[in-house]
Amino acid sequence: MTELHLSKQTIHFVEPLPLQSGTSIENYDLVVETYGQLNPKASNAILICHALNASHHVAGINPDDPSDIGWWDNMVGPNKPIDTNRFFVIGVIIWGPVLVQRAP
Repeated sequence: MTELHLSKQTIHFVEPLPLQSGTSIENYDLVVETYGQLNPKASNAILICHALNASHHVAGINPDDPSDIGWWDNMVGPNKPIDTNRFFVIGVIIWGPVLVQRAP
């Protein structure tokens, strides 16, 4: 089995994000985790997103919280159905009711 190659990045957005309600969110961060390696043709990427668990953490042990195992850990990783030896996986949370209620 090879290593998961987990990498966490925070992307900051200054431009307001308009919402369907007519309001907008300004100065927000989007946290993503990547697993595996992108191939030279950038043709092996898979986007996995989730809105129900309020986490971008897809697989493996969360480096920020060792008690947090990714919500798709049984599906994503080396030699698993979404094989990170073959695919570059991007994990991101979808903003929805769970996050909006917790947003500042």
